[in-house]
Amino acid sequence: MNANNVLAWSLQIGVLVAAAAATAWLLQLRVPRARLLYWQAALGACLALPLVRPWTRDVIGGDVSVTTVGVARIGEAPHGVHISLEQALLWILAAGILTRALWLAAGFVRLHHYRRRSNPIETRDGVPLLISDEIASPVTFGVLRPVVLVPAQFPALDPRAREAILCHELLHIRRRDWVFAVAEEVVRAVFWFHPAMWWLLGQIQLTREQTVDREVVEQTNARDVYIDSLLAMAGAAPQLDLAPAPLFLRQRHLKQRVVSLVKEVRMSKKRLLPSMAAALSVLAVACWLVTAAFPLAAAPSADAPGVTVDLNGAALLHRAAVDYPNAARSEGVQGSVVVQVRIDRNGTVSDAQVLSGPEELRKAVLASVLDWHFAHSMAGTTSQATVTFNLGIGEVRAVVGPSGITPAPLPRPAALEPLPPPAPQRTINSLTITGLSDAARADLLSRLPMHQGEALSPETLRQLAQVVKDFDEHLAVSARPVNDEVAVAITLPPAPQAASIAVATAPPSPASPPRIRIGGNVQAVKLISQPKPAYPPLARMAHIQGVVELRAIIGKDGSVQDLTVISGPPLLVPAAVTAVQQWVYQPTLLNGDPVEVDTQVDVNFTLRKPGLKLP
Repeated sequence: MNANNVLAWSLQIGVLVAAAAATAWLLQLRVPRARLLYWQAALGACLALPLVRPWTRDVIGGDVSVTTVGVARIGEAPHGVHISLEQALLWILAAGILTRALWLAAGFVRLHHYRRRSNPIETRDGVPLLISDEIASPVTFGVLRPVVLVPAQFPALDPRAREAILCHELLHIRRRDWVFAVAEEVVRAVFWFHPAMWWLLGQIQLTREQTVDREVVEQTNARDVYIDSLLAMAGAAPQLDLAPAPLFLRQRHLKQRVVSLVKEVRMSKKRLLPSMAAALSVLAVACWLVTAAFPLAAAPSADAPGVTVDLNGAALLHRAAVDYPNAARSEGVQGSVVVQVRIDRNGTVSDAQVLSGPEELRKAVLASVLDWHFAHSMAGTTSQATVTFNLGIGEVRAVVGPSGITPAPLPRPAALEPLPPPAPQRTINSLTITGLSDAARADLLSRLPMHQGEALSPETLRQLAQVVKDFDEHLAVSARPVNDEVAVAITLPPAPQAASIAVATAPPSPASPPRIRIGGNVQAVKLISQPKPAYPPLARMAHIQGVVELRAIIGKDGSVQDLTVISGPPLLVPAAVTAVQQWVYQPTLLNGDPVEVDTQVDVNFTLRKPGLKLP
């Protein structure tokens, strides 16, 4: 369960407990036995909330955006290890649960210690009665071999008070209350952070003791003596409660227990039964409403490998994943299925019809399409969607060698290869800026996120490149390792010479055509053809996203002549390279003659999630 689900469940519990408390107050449930049953039902409802409704489920679709930038990084630092806020919260939650569990285990050890160091007095109804100098109030625990521990001052009490106290403890044993007390402490350990759960468990403990108090008075017919025994135990020195065992008296419950005994509120069956039925009905309705208001989300699903969905511009809130039928996959069936859907006023699909596509693939598309939910702006319209099934997607990778980037076959891996461990951060040995005036150099230095002597991390290196780009896109950033440190240089490459100056010198060699560096944002305007990269299914299933940075050499004819991978997730590089190799630009002219261009292309792969969730 992730942090969002923990928060949603906590909100559900808080609202449900508040509704249960308000209902008990409005219906005047004052009989302890009825209130105990009601609070236990509320606790069970809180624990069962994740089972009330199916968890919502997102469908992860691939979304690839392409941006170009003019400043290229010469060095790429490895990514550091970062802990997100969600992970930190989950670690804190787990640490609290572990601490409470250790506290509970320590309580069991203490009870065992008390039992071994106590002395027997007598036996009542087969239950040993032991006396201990280490406790201040009677306590009962055990299931198969239950015992009653009493404090050292117990023999000095009035005989009738002693009988009342023993009657109370023996009733706990007959009711097997120790099992419920331990279960409640386990719940408290899990929800140690939730004040509503602590309040609810406190109400259960109080009403349980009030219920046993009533039964003691009914059996002994000695209300005053029993109240006196409560007050006598209250006068003992306070001591920390033993978590895994119900004490005869907790100081915080004394007032409510005495008031309950003195008032002795009763309700007739004609009033009690309808009140309980109404209270439980309200509890059930509240469960249904809070789970709708704060739904829990299951792990997102993804389309099957090789499946691509094109909505043709339709606005979709959420949809079901599309499966690739095993029979069609084994037979090598692939192709595109075009489906036409009719959208009702609520945005749901009221009818769907396949217009074209292989017969073996149509049923899988219809099964998914009927669960799609479009935006309200699409209500009352008809739309078409194309679902493409391709067995070859994700089976090509790019090999970077001396001659450039070459596609090579990639066998389907049994598991994702682990990433190399991150390298330690390095300190900036020197930071130089060349090619700028003194005023411009001082201005740029004041904007940089780090300076000489500070640590250089992958994140700060990205920030540095972004700041330099924002200052002047013609500047280049380089980071060169020097022993255990790094030297950072920000330079302004020399501007290309004009043709008139070149005439006075030796003509350029035909083997070395002129090449200029142009900012990516400027070069992007000249794109004529830009095939969009396909999101690799393996990367999408592994929830891998990120930016693939490429250095591109664009020929005189506008085609991509050479690509160099600067950085990017390995599973995303092949798709970016395959797409960018097919791009075509307008030729770049220098004094009327076409020239080669050196630029950088960033291909951004992001996993998009629908705004609403799919039940």
